[in-house]
Amino acid sequence: MMAGLVFGLLAAIGTILTTVQALLTHRFRRPRDPFGPGLPSRQAGLVSILKPVCGLDDGLEENLVSFTRLAGLRYEVILSAEEWDDPALEVARRVMLAHPFAPFRIVVDAGSRHGVVNRKVERLIAAARVAKGEVFFISDSNVRVEPDDFARTLQALEDPRVGCVSSLFTGAGARSFGAVIESLHLLAFVAPGAVLAATAGVPCVVGKSMAIPRRVLDAIGGFERFRRVLAEDQAIGNAVREAGFEVVLAPVVVRNVVVERTVRRAVDRQVRWNKIRYSFSHPLYAAELLLNPLPFAIVAAVLAPSAFAFLPLIVFAARWLQMISLNRALHAGLTWRQLAAVPVFDALMLYAWYVPFFSNTVTWRGYRARIGRNTEMIERAA
Repeated sequence: MMAGLVFGLLAAIGTILTTVQALLTHRFRRPRDPFGPGLPSRQAGLVSILKPVCGLDDGLEENLVSFTRLAGLRYEVILSAEEWDDPALEVARRVMLAHPFAPFRIVVDAGSRHGVVNRKVERLIAAARVAKGEVFFISDSNVRVEPDDFARTLQALEDPRVGCVSSLFTGAGARSFGAVIESLHLLAFVAPGAVLAATAGVPCVVGKSMAIPRRVLDAIGGFERFRRVLAEDQAIGNAVREAGFEVVLAPVVVRNVVVERTVRRAVDRQVRWNKIRYSFSHPLYAAELLLNPLPFAIVAAVLAPSAFAFLPLIVFAARWLQMISLNRALHAGLTWRQLAAVPVFDALMLYAWYVPFFSNTVTWRGYRARIGRNTEMIERAA
């Protein structure tokens, strides 16, 4: 009975914590200065959008097309690939042909061939060498935006104390069950986690969509400083804070297009992100288990059915309502059927949570390496 009570208490604590996260996300997303709708950025200088590409992401052509119609800023888009025969470049050329006035450029550079390196950072280094802007806006190839998203995000940089700003993002376009699981992960964990960190004043930067002035990047050693770090986005955010600048999260939401995924690939991505967070802080990562209250509720019901028989149903209802709330707040567009996959998502999250305690090997776009503290890439895995 005592063990059941403990697990029931943990389920209650977890439900309260995840509810608080959902409420904070709602509050964070309310239109307000300086990020309210219809408030264009006053950025006068050129913005260089650095877009690493590697292979064919879901909806790549439509993603790139969304960058041909950005409003409220002067910009260039630099598409950076490792090889000339990368299939993403064929799609990019097709977009450039259909939109001849779009400020797109292509750069191809194999990058460093010595030691273990972050291939995305190598793409950023190559793009930065030819970039003309005073602000670098890093944007992944699976990101799709509305015309004013970047202008609104860049408003934060009008304050000279701000050295880095990143955006919220959610999944979009999910069709397969694996894509639904990945979208639920972004909706229920990644976005509210970023909001919680921002509320607590802790840098939490996801490089899906982030901007940094050239002067700030130079002050922290350029992209070259992070070429052997797996989580270069968080490492950049930490370095910016250490250099005396503020790190800001914008309430602007961009779309991470994920249409088709296998469940295994979706879980592998969660595991990789978990290993990254584990490498930054073991205690904080261990505490994340509280953000998954449904397994605690199930164990409590098994150990003490007389007291907690209905607890799993109550926690599931609370989790589903949280998902509905987050779905509305972030305009994620998931259907009620997709949101009903919460129990499966929570079970997979529980499995993914345990993995970093037993393995520090990561695989990303076919590249394998071991990671150490603060996601330093130690050596290529066999």
